[in-house]
Amino acid sequence: MDYKEKIGTILNDKGLTDFKWIDPAEIIVAQWVRVKCMFGCGDYGSGTCPPNTPSVSDCATFFKEYHSGLLIRLNKFADKECYPGDWSAEMTGKLLSLERELFLSGHHKAFLLNQTCCSLCRDCPGTRQECRDKKRSRPSPESFAVDVYQTVRNAGFGIQVVKDSPAEISRFAIVLID
Repeated sequence: MDYKEKIGTILNDKGLTDFKWIDPAEIIVAQWVRVKCMFGCGDYGSGTCPPNTPSVSDCATFFKEYHSGLLIRLNKFADKECYPGDWSAEMTGKLLSLERELFLSGHHKAFLLNQTCCSLCRDCPGTRQECRDKKRSRPSPESFAVDVYQTVRNAGFGIQVVKDSPAEISRFAIVLID
């Protein structure tokens, strides 16, 4: 069994069954994503969000250091105005557990870009230096300037802007592996 089959088994065991293998060099990184974070996201300035993340060019360079990765889709029928925090916390736990298991199985570069902004603490101090859970806090793809819509479409997943509520919400995590 090759490493992709072994990792597929781990994903299935965790109930993370909707995934695709991707080449991290094909992740779309764009300045406009960073600007949308700065002007339009209520989490801007949180511990794993800009400006507490690498520059856009450093993010693009970071992805080139990996040869394989996973794009994991997580779906939830919910009201987009009342984000399902308990579900999101459960998904974050599964994803962090996956990253740890990959690390322990010999993939020492395994790194998670979480499906949402870090929400481990109810009252985030707002900087990496003051973060209370540095070991488990992870940035989202958007905070690393990933154009999630184009990256997801390029990988063959469908994705739409959620216009009505309640509706099916899709969140995407990226796990980088080498």
